[in-house]
Amino acid sequence: MMDWLAVVYAVLYFPVPIYWLLIHPAVRLWRRVGYRSFWIALPVWFVIGIPLVLMDDSLFAWRLPRDLLTYCLGVALLALNLWVGRRVHQKFSFKKLAGLPELNPNHALRGVVNSGIYARVRHPRYANILLGFLAFALLTGAAGIFLLAIVSFLLYLIVAPLEERELREQYGSEYEAYANTVPRFLPRFWQRPGKSSL
Repeated sequence: MMDWLAVVYAVLYFPVPIYWLLIHPAVRLWRRVGYRSFWIALPVWFVIGIPLVLMDDSLFAWRLPRDLLTYCLGVALLALNLWVGRRVHQKFSFKKLAGLPELNPNHALRGVVNSGIYARVRHPRYANILLGFLAFALLTGAAGIFLLAIVSFLLYLIVAPLEERELREQYGSEYEAYANTVPRFLPRFWQRPGKSSL
């Protein structure tokens, strides 16, 4: 059951950074195409998702040892994943998270979102996806899922700066000030939200 859930999670979320790697570098082109460019998501999910389903035996062929500690840590990360996901959805609708406003050439700028979970991290959605991969990697012990988690992390290290470049173009000094005080993925628990780390 847990292996099946891990595959479903991988099919749903592993293509996400690859989709954004296609959108962010050429966002002006995609905006000219408008919402129709969102259909690029379907081939991306098929091209990546179908092989993940077909190679599920390979994903679980080699497993790391598991014990009570790894199960507990996996369950804790999965609970944190759900909690962060809920906080993200309190700030943004599914349409916003899917990037529909970014593909609209006439979308209205509403200012930098810097409250709620966004007062702690700039990219909680990406961090949330990575939490899910780590949770399923620990719960299944599958080396293949750990590999997907690592590759996802590396992809988000590329995607996040591309997204931030767009936000800097749109919001200028407002976003720059936000980026200087709020970390990208991992919150600083010793620092109050909105306070500079300098």
